[in-house]
Amino acid sequence: MMDLKTKPTDFKDVRIAVLGAKRSGVMASILFAKKGGKVLLSDSGTVEIEGNLLSELNRLNVEVELGGHTSKVTNSELAILSPGIPNSAPIIQLLVKSEIPIVSEIEAASWFIQNSTIIGVTGSNGKTTTTTLLNEMFKDTNFETYCGGNIGIPLSQLMIDAEKSDSPDKVFILELSSFQLERIVHFHPNISIMLNITPDHMDRYEHNLMHYFAAKLHIAMNQNRNDFYIYNDDDRLLCENLPKNCQTIPAGIFSKSEKPVYADKNSIYLKNGEKLIDRSELFLLGEHNLYNILASLNAALICGISQAHLRDVLKNFKGIEHRLEFITTINGVDFYNDSKATNVDSVNYALKSFARPVIVILGGKDKDSDFSLLIPNLKKYAKEAILVGKAAAKIRTALEGVLPLTDAGYNMEKAVRIAKTKANPGDVVVLSPACASFDMYNNYEHRGKAFKEIVRRFEEEPKSA
Repeated sequence: MMDLKTKPTDFKDVRIAVLGAKRSGVMASILFAKKGGKVLLSDSGTVEIEGNLLSELNRLNVEVELGGHTSKVTNSELAILSPGIPNSAPIIQLLVKSEIPIVSEIEAASWFIQNSTIIGVTGSNGKTTTTTLLNEMFKDTNFETYCGGNIGIPLSQLMIDAEKSDSPDKVFILELSSFQLERIVHFHPNISIMLNITPDHMDRYEHNLMHYFAAKLHIAMNQNRNDFYIYNDDDRLLCENLPKNCQTIPAGIFSKSEKPVYADKNSIYLKNGEKLIDRSELFLLGEHNLYNILASLNAALICGISQAHLRDVLKNFKGIEHRLEFITTINGVDFYNDSKATNVDSVNYALKSFARPVIVILGGKDKDSDFSLLIPNLKKYAKEAILVGKAAAKIRTALEGVLPLTDAGYNMEKAVRIAKTKANPGDVVVLSPACASFDMYNNYEHRGKAFKEIVRRFEEEPKSA
């Protein structure tokens, strides 16, 4: 078995099993095969691997087994785990029993990062926006940027690209899920960002928030006194569980602590009181995005990014697809796509972003969420909710009597048509589901694109007389 007491460097002829044949598993297989490993890529399902990637796997003599794990997996010296595979999976239990070390793809790929800055971003909400904003902040500077992780580009793929460059100033900006952080050993970000903690993925963490939080906190486990941990100090749970091995930097909005970057209702300021930018110049809506901006600014300023450059980025950054994304206006009603809001807290932030009546489309595949936590903000900001998907009945039970509810079954087009019919000029219709998408769609991106296509079809319909 491979000894992970120190970070491994030699993989020649090491038997490596990569579990999960989606993109992170494929790219990890290619990376470790290039390093001389004898790689087995194994998936319990029937996954379609892109033709060019399959050709590369074949060229590198990576063995691929799909449709079930064989005993070859337990003949490995190291297992690299794709994030979607839970610890309860039988193959993981078998590897543990066989005492074969298991690491995440993020951990394994990070072994090859040398003399570079790593910024890790985690939390329950805001990860993708913050990661994307940071990437924009580091573009057109002295840094060569590599952005990925949970945002869609595996770190293994970034490493394959980065090793082609001899730039001395590389920065890896990584969105990190709790799944990716569960099995890290040596992964060491120079700057870690913890945006917030609210219940999410409770179905994976035995309905225990602290188990979920413990996985998130792994982001700081290998940091030292030269490293930085940026956290939202309006979040009590984060404040009560600060790491003691690194420098901690608060990045809240309402707390009274002294901060390197802070905001009031009008502007964002630096520690010395110098105004950086007026909030009226920002494209990003909502309190939740202000948290994302403050965290990003702290990280960028630590790395020496100029204030002028940061100001320009903030003035032009319009957010990410599927996160409070404005689509169009139909008959005076604004339509927004917030498909990435897959948990209750994201929806609460979305509702608070609008000063006009909201019709919200809720539902999908439940992640063991408590939908009653939506009630205060639904009462304050929403005029109606349209329910879709598998979780509709549970949501109705939680919200009955709070506001008008209409069921649209498993039909997004019907949901949009109902919302459009009930909305008045000046209202907002937003898809902000508080659920995963897998009951109706491949992922939240698929759901968001489908929603946008439906809205745009309605936009082309002739206006009623």
